[in-house]
Amino acid sequence: MIKVLRVLTLLCGVSAVAVHAGQVADLYQADVAAEGDWQQAALKQVLVRVSGKSDIAGGQELESEFKQASAYIKQFEAVRHADGNRMRVLLDATKVNQLLQQHNIAVWGALRPDILVWLVQQDEGNRNFVRRSEQPLNTSLRQSFGQAGLPLLLPLYDMDDLLALSETDAWAGFWQQINQASVRYRPDVVVVAAVDRIEQDDGTVFRLNWQRQDAGRTFRDEITAKDESSLMQSFAASLSSQLAQQYASLMSAQAGTDYVLEVQRLTDLAALVQVQKLLQQVVGVSEVTIVRYDSDSAQYKLSSSISAEGLMNALRFNPRLRIATDHNAEQDQSVSTIEQPVFSRFEYIKP
Repeated sequence: MIKVLRVLTLLCGVSAVAVHAGQVADLYQADVAAEGDWQQAALKQVLVRVSGKSDIAGGQELESEFKQASAYIKQFEAVRHADGNRMRVLLDATKVNQLLQQHNIAVWGALRPDILVWLVQQDEGNRNFVRRSEQPLNTSLRQSFGQAGLPLLLPLYDMDDLLALSETDAWAGFWQQINQASVRYRPDVVVVAAVDRIEQDDGTVFRLNWQRQDAGRTFRDEITAKDESSLMQSFAASLSSQLAQQYASLMSAQAGTDYVLEVQRLTDLAALVQVQKLLQQVVGVSEVTIVRYDSDSAQYKLSSSISAEGLMNALRFNPRLRIATDHNAEQDQSVSTIEQPVFSRFEYIKP
């Protein structure tokens, strides 16, 4: 049965601040130490990133697969670093996805929400935004989000930001002020993280309290670690796990469902081909063909092993297909009711 997804696109230009790269590059590529079993390490790193589960390697169900990790590797190369030799490893995306599918683990594709992080640190009673890029907390934050495959936005902390939001507002979680200050960055997810130091039995440790809001619900977590790097790795893992539960999709072992996606106002052949390439990048989509092209509109048939809801989640975070601000809710039908045609409205952001 063919389902219909109708997407009305507008070819329009937007300011640079309004467009973010929500597509994670090198999702199936690992960077691991050359020492030890680097093949197993590479497979574990990619599985964590694609599933959003930091503990995925601890389960017995995948133990046998790690023993034959070489079967998942497509390419590798040795890279020399100042801190030692590394291996850059590209894994087979199809095989990795099939492995997760076999174990009923959801797959989180490369199209992910842009995450804006307001980071404030308290030291001896003084609260300050962590503003400089070279500060250890910011360096570790970028590295950890990159490894987890989380698209990171950092505030400019310029005069506009500092007038709209104080360190105390962020620390206390005053969401009205936080959301107002965040509007200029157009993030999909806003996170506030507060860092301080506390005394424990084994000495002083870093403590990070973070929170975010979604659909009126506030999510909170607290993390402690002995250094900035471990702190941010735990932060990224915790956030990734939460978001994967919301956005990752279970892939069906059954034959793919065919969807017809209608795209209007395609003014030239380049735009027609570009949309096809964008759709081919969506996780779970195995084939995209153009079934009709007439004037400035086209219909694409997609064969997908994920649900309509999962497909729409992926399209939502495509940096070239953005949900229109004048979205007509009366045209929409619930994506969970897949017996009915699915309507949605996007703006196509021209490269």
